[in-house]
Amino acid sequence: MPEPSLFRHYQIVQDADGSNIELIRDRDQVAVLAFDSRQLEFVHCHVLLEPLADKADFEKSCRQLQNHGHPLQARLMDFGDDEGNPFYITSSVDGETLKAYLSRQVEIPGWLAVLVAVRALEAVVSLEENSNLLPEDVLNAMRVVQTGPQQMQVQLADYALLPAGTKSKGLKPPFDKSAKMLRDFFQEHSDGGPTLPDQALPGADFVELLSACLTAADRSLAPSLRELKTVLQKLAPEQVTGEIPTAHKPRALLAPHFASYQEVARGVVNLVRIQSQRLDMSNPYSMRGTLTKTGRTVLVEQVPPARLVSKTVRALDEKSLELSGKREFTGIIPLVLLHEGEDITCLAEEMAEGVNLGDLLKERRCLSVHETYLVLAGLDGALDSLEKSGLDVKRLRLEDIFLLTGFPREDARTSKLMLTKLNEWPAFSVILRAHPTLAAMAGRGLDPAVLLPMQPRKPTFWNGAWLSAVGTFLVGLESIPGQLAEPPGGLRDRESISRLFDEEIRRLGEGKACPRADLLARYARILQHHQLVKPAPAPISEPLVSVQPKAVSPRTRTISATTAPEKKEAAREVPMALTSGLAPDKEKPTIGFAELLFRDTSVMESGGKTDWAKTAADAPPTIHPNEVLLPPGDFVPFWLRAAVFLGASLIAGGILAHLSGGAFWLKPPVVKAIPLETGSDSPVSQPPSTPLEPEPRGPAAPQVTIPTLPPEDLTNPSGGGLLRPPMSTLKDEL
Repeated sequence: MPEPSLFRHYQIVQDADGSNIELIRDRDQVAVLAFDSRQLEFVHCHVLLEPLADKADFEKSCRQLQNHGHPLQARLMDFGDDEGNPFYITSSVDGETLKAYLSRQVEIPGWLAVLVAVRALEAVVSLEENSNLLPEDVLNAMRVVQTGPQQMQVQLADYALLPAGTKSKGLKPPFDKSAKMLRDFFQEHSDGGPTLPDQALPGADFVELLSACLTAADRSLAPSLRELKTVLQKLAPEQVTGEIPTAHKPRALLAPHFASYQEVARGVVNLVRIQSQRLDMSNPYSMRGTLTKTGRTVLVEQVPPARLVSKTVRALDEKSLELSGKREFTGIIPLVLLHEGEDITCLAEEMAEGVNLGDLLKERRCLSVHETYLVLAGLDGALDSLEKSGLDVKRLRLEDIFLLTGFPREDARTSKLMLTKLNEWPAFSVILRAHPTLAAMAGRGLDPAVLLPMQPRKPTFWNGAWLSAVGTFLVGLESIPGQLAEPPGGLRDRESISRLFDEEIRRLGEGKACPRADLLARYARILQHHQLVKPAPAPISEPLVSVQPKAVSPRTRTISATTAPEKKEAAREVPMALTSGLAPDKEKPTIGFAELLFRDTSVMESGGKTDWAKTAADAPPTIHPNEVLLPPGDFVPFWLRAAVFLGASLIAGGILAHLSGGAFWLKPPVVKAIPLETGSDSPVSQPPSTPLEPEPRGPAAPQVTIPTLPPEDLTNPSGGGLLRPPMSTLKDEL
């Protein structure tokens, strides 16, 4: 067998007979399968058969594809001119061409036809947004890859980099007509329903209509392509039972060149007990098994022979096996077995008990900015462990980054965690798969580095720009392939994070990438800023509810300042350790009877938290402006207010009059003289009287002068007696 030929650092892959594996051969180019010994992945090497008419235009188109990558487009790895033969090299897409796939479909299920059409339109729209390099034979330029039991994606694997393929065409009217015919084709088979039934459609008619739509596509028709994709998505059923039938599954590109599952199982029969050979479309080249000695669950797959890949892959696997016994590299999935038997080399990696970021995004579609920071911070620690290990890893997919939860992916507890925010998880750690796998080398999965401009390999490849690319997918700024719902946008914190990621990716193109720690520090400052300026939620306006007042004592009473729902809210907001006792009740304010009487009126402000502005706004418009917006139990009649006001005024006026001395009860009474009746013939002698002394208090009474009586006549015995009035002239004088 001849030795594999080497072009630069690309090894041309050979089959079992020693012939080069050709992918495309036509009048314009020849494409062969090769292996990149630096990036450790398969590539497609396109050699153009005609010389370039415009070399500057060719190089401009290649740089445009390198600076603006997309998950639905094969990455342009390299380009140039070798001895007069121009070439360009793209990453591998592990699937058959769309034309070959559709040619095998004599009949195709309705939901599967809609799925293929939508995925093909997505790939065309992605290329038209980045460049206008859609080739004339679109069906041969696209490849179909199955990514799940009921999911597949269509990727562009070839570009029109010749001047003849980039000429402008006026195809807008044919596209409108072709799009209408494709919609009518699906609606005719829907039997008048909103979605297509589970029935087979004629494959030849579907291929002809889809090919006409894709061929007529142009960069100016991107809005029309999106509109057609949206219309077709509505025809697909929401839930599909079962899997893609075996006859309709797309074929893998590299599977025929590897050993079969039976051969791999025989190679490790004494070391690993294979549990299942069921294909996992996210990692279709691995089998799950159990080590016979330790009982640990592992993933088993073969290491490609040297005729397919370089010797670098075997050397990296051996180094990973040596590091598996060291405890300091906890951020790397360990290899537990590297065995060679029956001319097949197999490896076994320990099963990661958790979920990878690819599965998490398929379930959640996007994460919040706080969840993304937790993932990036954990990923930074795992990358530190990877750099210390010395493993020369060139590529990490989202499927190679695991969040360890301690539960298998199929566990029901993991399913519950997938629907919960990461900051509410009990705990998780980030671990990486640092050794190359067949799925990664074949081009399956999602490599976040497609968003970065193509740069030469440097020692500081795992920098802030690479973290920014991972964060772009996590936050939902760039959607993963096959995502139907658009991620949420428009939030201020999400927009700030987007500007941060775009700046880091732009600085990488300028050769000024920053370390990961600087990116995380700026990320944390943005989160802190938006947390501080986050506005408080507006109170919910509720209609007035009349509350019946409880019986109260005639004196003062104690009233709680918060209601029962507010107490529950406060108890829920304040965190408390489980070992601590109940928090003491706060001192409740007391109010008096007068405050209770005038509560919630214009005299005194309300002691509660009722927003009277919103209450008045929510009141019905039939209320008179002069009426008081109070419940019936809290309304005080006007006569009661007037009585209390008048009574208080009288009491206050009496106190002031008493203190000033002008009160009517302080004035002395007027004393009047009482006349005395006496006889003139028998006056009675009385002792001389003294004038009356004035009273010590009050104004002086007027003095009355009493005249002196004449002396009594003792010689006349008949002049006096008990029954005769005294002889006196006082009456006459008065």
